[in-house]
Amino acid sequence: MSRSRKRLLVLIFVSLSLTGLLLFAPDYLIYSSQYKKADAIVVLLGPDFTARQKEASDLIKEGMVDYLIIPAYNKTYRVFSKGSIQHLPTIFPEARKMKINVVAPPFFYEDTHLEISEAKKVMSRYGLQSAIFVSSPYHMRRIKIIAANVLDTKECYFYFVPTHYEKTPAWFWELSWVDWKKVGREYGKILWFYIYFPWTK
Repeated sequence: MSRSRKRLLVLIFVSLSLTGLLLFAPDYLIYSSQYKKADAIVVLLGPDFTARQKEASDLIKEGMVDYLIIPAYNKTYRVFSKGSIQHLPTIFPEARKMKINVVAPPFFYEDTHLEISEAKKVMSRYGLQSAIFVSSPYHMRRIKIIAANVLDTKECYFYFVPTHYEKTPAWFWELSWVDWKKVGREYGKILWFYIYFPWTK
């Protein structure tokens, strides 16, 4: 086989591989899992927070959780059987005493990483062993990756539920330019997490 033909075959293979990655890039991000009743629901921040709140509200009405945690707002609530909720403290007495020794996280930490780390602290404080993570569909793969690295997945159970109140095309021909920008940002954030996280251990 001539050298030029080999180059052509390599070019075709690379082109097909890149095309395949592009076609499935949006669908890969939309991760979800089966879920069971859990101790808490963790709602992560984002542009369309209302859609995430609606999904969380549905799960609460189904009686799927006993606590609601919104890490970005530093809010934790106790959920009761009749649907009522009670706000709980997240700044604990021992934290106030040690405030002078609290070290701020590095500036390069990804926001979702910070939220999941905060959720971990709250769950530890209240002795919670399982949680349902709720966010936008394109956000879920990154949440799964960060959770797998930050949380204790051997001792605790975690489920991932994307909100169905937010329109998120999965097929490349359905995506608008705005959707493609969202997809690109997600992959950029996933790559950034993989770059810096090993240095934080």
